[in-house]
Amino acid sequence: MDYQFFHDILGQPVATCELECEAFGDWLSHEIAQDSEQITALLNTIQQLQTNQLCSYQHNGKEYHLEFDKDEVELILNNNHIQEMASSEDDESQELSNLHIQSGCGLTDLKTLLKAWQTFIS
Repeated sequence: MDYQFFHDILGQPVATCELECEAFGDWLSHEIAQDSEQITALLNTIQQLQTNQLCSYQHNGKEYHLEFDKDEVELILNNNHIQEMASSEDDESQELSNLHIQSGCGLTDLKTLLKAWQTFIS
């Protein structure tokens, strides 16, 4: 997975990821942000999945939730956030209310991304 990290004009860390994984950049920038405890917990979970201590795991956040298995992770936009988007866009509300935004990557790719983000924000 290709990614870039930078600071916005307010000094906040921002992540961008390649097109097919761009939701991971938004997730890192807004949901994880500078929460090093959450990063450490996710890295520990990934380690447990890779060593077969866990078969699967779900991580629920404010805007996104992640579904892990021993090889992959799916990042899914929560339905309540989709509903908020739908109510703010009258013309597209029917389409957005049926929308299921999802992105996925390999577990190893997410581990690499989280470690790089952890280094960037420290």
